[in-house]
Amino acid sequence: MKNNQYSLADIEAAVSAGVLDRAAYVTLAQFLTSHAPEAIETEKFTLFRGMNDIFLALGITVLSIGWFILWGLYSNDAVFWIAPLVAMAGFVVLAEYVAGKLKATLPSIVIMVSLCATLMIYAVMLYMRMVGTSAEFFNLDDVWSFGSTSVNTALLVAIIGFAFQVGFFLRYRLPVSFALIAFGIVGVLWSLLLTAFGQSLNQYLDYMITLTGLLLLALGVVVDTKDPKRVNGWAECAFWLYVIGAPMTIHSVAALFDAAALVMIPVIIIAMLFSLFLDRRSPIISGLIYVGYLANSGFNQAAIDPTITVALVCFVVGGLVMAFGFGWQKARHIVLSPFEDQNWRRYLPPS
Repeated sequence: MKNNQYSLADIEAAVSAGVLDRAAYVTLAQFLTSHAPEAIETEKFTLFRGMNDIFLALGITVLSIGWFILWGLYSNDAVFWIAPLVAMAGFVVLAEYVAGKLKATLPSIVIMVSLCATLMIYAVMLYMRMVGTSAEFFNLDDVWSFGSTSVNTALLVAIIGFAFQVGFFLRYRLPVSFALIAFGIVGVLWSLLLTAFGQSLNQYLDYMITLTGLLLLALGVVVDTKDPKRVNGWAECAFWLYVIGAPMTIHSVAALFDAAALVMIPVIIIAMLFSLFLDRRSPIISGLIYVGYLANSGFNQAAIDPTITVALVCFVVGGLVMAFGFGWQKARHIVLSPFEDQNWRRYLPPS
């Protein structure tokens, strides 16, 4: 059965394909917008469309587990080298149908992870052969041991994984690819730094997490501005960058300063304004965790019974979450109304 639910993005695609005239599209879009009910949810993302997506994802997951178990049983012989190529070809065929034709997000994630993992492990095997150590391994356990102790291997794996995720997105245009692209950015940057400075860099781990998180947030803003009305898919790509970048930034800042109130209160306020300006809830969700932490500290200093403290913290955090949930658009309008005439306002979602 065909899906008969269409969005403005689908209609715009019809214009690009020459099926619909641009003027007719504008008129239709204005009509649909004027008759549409008030949007309750402006930050949408799709992991699955129904039980069939979950069903497919489960099946592909089980197949993938079976493949890695089987690969682990092989020793360093011809089958050990040929089987991964066959498996990767199979994953590509699956990806073409599931991600390319069905556009099923959740099963595509499983394929993406399984194919990427197979590719990265195989790359380590090839690297071991190039450096003349392939005779030293007998099975996947030995490959894993080598990869986990070599900084150069970590960098190689990170670059290949990142390139694969970018390629997967360019091929199938699935927004969820940006989640793994974000992890790929983190992996490449950290691997480069570890290669350059060695293990001494571990003492600056929180700083690295903060800077990487800020980079992902900045990239999220850039991607988000390509789709302020959230109709062409870029906004959903940006969603995943915020989901990963926001907690990385806020939690690492909290770790650096032991979640001190003088630091966390401004951070929470900045996260709140950032969220409202961009119509993104991920930063404020990360910040609200520390609202609970600060409230808990305050109640403890007031010598309130610990059991009551837990309940009070739940009331505070839960109340704030509900307040933002019910009054989100109103709060955005209040915050953004002074800037309606600014040129940069057109890059932000309407309030």
